[in-house]
Amino acid sequence: MNPQASIIDPIHRPLFLSLAELWTPPSRLPLSTWAEQNIILSSEYAKRAGRHLRLFGWQKEIFDAFTSPDVTDVTLMVGTQLCKTLFMQCAMAYVICEDPGPILLVEPTDTDAKDYSRERLAPMVRDCPCLHGRISTSSHDAKSGSNRLQAKDFPGGNLSLVGAGAPGNLARRTIRYLFCDEVDKYKADVKEEGDPINLAWERTATFQHLRRRIMCCSPTIEGRSRIGKAYKASDQRKPLAPCPKCGFPQLLHFFPDETGGGVRFDTSLPRDRQAASAYYECSNCHAQWDDRDRKRAANASVWKPFAPEVAHSRGYWISHLYSNWKDLREIVQTFLDSKDDRPSYKTFINTNLALEWKETGETPDAEKLYARREDYPFGSQAVIPLRGLFLTAAVDVQDDPPRLEVEVKAWGRGRESWSMDYRKIECFSESRQALPVTSRQLWDRLDAEVLQRSWPHASGHFLSIRAICIDTGSRPKPVYEFARRHAQFAYHPGTGLKLHALRTVIPVKGTPDQFRIISSVSKEDAARHRQGVRILGIGTHCAKQEIYDGLKHIRPSLDGSPVPGCTHFPLYDMPYFDGLCSEVRVVNEETGKVSYEQRAPRNEPLDLHVYNRGAAAAVGIDRFGEAQWRMLEAEVGIVSPVAPATVVTSEPSLSVPTEEGAMVPPTVTPSSSSPQPSVVPSAQISHAPAPPAPAPGPAPAVRPSRSIRGTFDL
Repeated sequence: MNPQASIIDPIHRPLFLSLAELWTPPSRLPLSTWAEQNIILSSEYAKRAGRHLRLFGWQKEIFDAFTSPDVTDVTLMVGTQLCKTLFMQCAMAYVICEDPGPILLVEPTDTDAKDYSRERLAPMVRDCPCLHGRISTSSHDAKSGSNRLQAKDFPGGNLSLVGAGAPGNLARRTIRYLFCDEVDKYKADVKEEGDPINLAWERTATFQHLRRRIMCCSPTIEGRSRIGKAYKASDQRKPLAPCPKCGFPQLLHFFPDETGGGVRFDTSLPRDRQAASAYYECSNCHAQWDDRDRKRAANASVWKPFAPEVAHSRGYWISHLYSNWKDLREIVQTFLDSKDDRPSYKTFINTNLALEWKETGETPDAEKLYARREDYPFGSQAVIPLRGLFLTAAVDVQDDPPRLEVEVKAWGRGRESWSMDYRKIECFSESRQALPVTSRQLWDRLDAEVLQRSWPHASGHFLSIRAICIDTGSRPKPVYEFARRHAQFAYHPGTGLKLHALRTVIPVKGTPDQFRIISSVSKEDAARHRQGVRILGIGTHCAKQEIYDGLKHIRPSLDGSPVPGCTHFPLYDMPYFDGLCSEVRVVNEETGKVSYEQRAPRNEPLDLHVYNRGAAAAVGIDRFGEAQWRMLEAEVGIVSPVAPATVVTSEPSLSVPTEEGAMVPPTVTPSSSSPQPSVVPSAQISHAPAPPAPAPGPAPAVRPSRSIRGTFDL
C-alpha cells in the first residue's frame, strides 16, 4: 500500500474535519453548568427575576447527579423551598434541549399538575431562550394536542403532567424520565392497583440503564413516609460543612448533641427576644458562628454518602440550616412558635429540619394521667372553667349491659379541653330488668340530663352543648331516631359541613383515616334511606394519634396558665384512665400500616375522646381565627379577651415538645363571684351551683345515672 495514500490533501482537509465532527458524540455538560448557562429565572417563582440561575455550592452536586451516567435514581428528602422544584424544572429543560425522551411528571392530584404547568413550566418556556421553538406557547396548537396544559410535545419526546390518583394516568404510556413530586401526599394504593410510583416506574423498563427516576418531598411520619423509605434505600448523602474557624467538617443539626454543637439561644431572655440571640456552635472548637459564618460553611459543604455500598441510587438530605435565604433567628422563631403545639411542631420537624417525625412510645401511662388530675367541679356540680368557651358531648352505645356512656367536654383556645362529666345512663323495668338500648326511655334520659341541660360557666353565664356525636356502631336505628328529633348538621360539597343550631346531633362512624379528623360525610342518596339522617365519618387513627400525643407529652402548667393542646381531667377514678389508655398503637415495620390493638377490657373513655374531638372539629375548632374566639369569649361576658400565652413546661427533644411526667394537682382557690375579664387557671374557677336536672318521666323504674367519682366499675 502506498503510504502517500493516507495523506489528506490540504485542500480537502476542512471537509474531512467537518465530516469527522458529525461522527463525534456530542459533549454533554453537567446539569449544574448547563442550567447556569441556559436557565433564566422568572418572576412567578424567583426573587431576582430576569437573571441567569446561580447555584449555591451544595446545590451543584444534586443537579449533577441527574446527568451522571451511573445514576438511575435521585431522591431528595429536603426542607421546603430549598431546591427540589427548581431542580426538576432544570432537569426537564435539559431533557428537552439535550437528551430528548418521553417525560412523566406526577403530582399528588390533577389540580396540582395543572398548577405546576401554569406556575412553573409556562414561565420557564417563555423566559428561557434555549426552549424557544421547542415547546409551543401558541394557543392554536392546543387543538392539535401539541400544547395542552397537561401535555407538551417537543422534538424527540413529550411531557405529560398528571395526578397520582388515577391508575390510567400512570400505566398507559412509555416513559424514560419519571419525576415524582410531593410523594408523601400520594394515595397509598391507587384503586387497589398498587403504589403509584411503582406503577409509573414499570413504564420505564424499555429504556433500562438510560431511564431516570426523580423523587422529591419533605418527609412526614417515620414508617409511613415514602420519601423517607426511598432515602433509606439510597446511598444517603448528607452535606458536611467546614467550620469557618477550625475547618472541621460537620453535619449541621438544630438540637445540640453530646459534642456540644448545634443551634443555641439564650432562654433566660424574654420570649420575644430569644430568637435574636441565636448562633450556631461548632461541634469541634465550639466557636460561635453568626449567619454569615453559617452560610459560608454551608456553601462550602461536601456531600458524604453514609451508605456508599448502594449503587445507582443517590439520596440527598438537607435542612433549612443550610439555606441562604433564611436567617438563623427565623428558624429559631419558627421553633419557638411551634414547639408547644403538637401539629405545628411536627410541621417544623418535617419541613424545616427535613426529618421524619418519630412517634415515641405506643400508649400513654394511665398512672401518670391519674396522678395529674385536677380538683375542679364536674358531673352534676360541673362549672365550666373561664377558658372553656364551648361544649361538646359524645355517646357510646353499649349492649352488655345495655347503657349509654356519655362524656361532656369544654373546649378553649389552642384545642385546650376539660372533661366536665362522664356518666352511664341505664334504664330498668319494674322487674329490675335492664331495658335495651332501643328503648325510648333511655334516649329521653340522655336528652334531659345531658343535651337539654344548661351548664354553668365560671363567668356566671350558662352554656349549651353545641354538638353531640353518637356512635352508630351495631345499633344505628335508635341513633337515627334520636337524631331526627333534633337539629342536624348541614353539608354541601362546595361549602363543607356547617352547624346551624345548638344541640346538634351528629351520628358518627369510625374510619381508619390517618390524616383527617373528619374523614367523610355520607352521600345524599344514602341519607335518604335513613329518612334524611347523614353519617359523619371520624378518622379514628388520626384522632387517636393526636389524643395520645397530647396525653403523653402535654401536661397542665404548674401555675394554671394556658397550655395549647392540653387535656384536663377532674378527680375521676383509676378505671377511667385505664379505659383511656386501653389501646396500643402498632406500626408494621415493613408496610408502615398503623393499627390500634385493644389491651384492656373496656375502651369507652378512649372512644368518647375520639368522638368529642370529632364534635369539636364539626363545630369548627380547627378553622377558628381570632374573630371566632373573641365572639365566643364575648358570649360568656369576657369583655377584654386575652389570647393564651405559649407555655414551656420542659425542654423539647427531637420529636416531642415536652417530656412525659406527672404533676401534683394544684390547690383549689375559688375566684371572686364577679366575672373576670382575663383568663384564669381552670383550678381557680368559682363553684357556681348547677341548675336542677329535669325530672325523669314517670315510667319505667329508673336507676340514676352515675357520674364517675368514688365508684366507677368498668
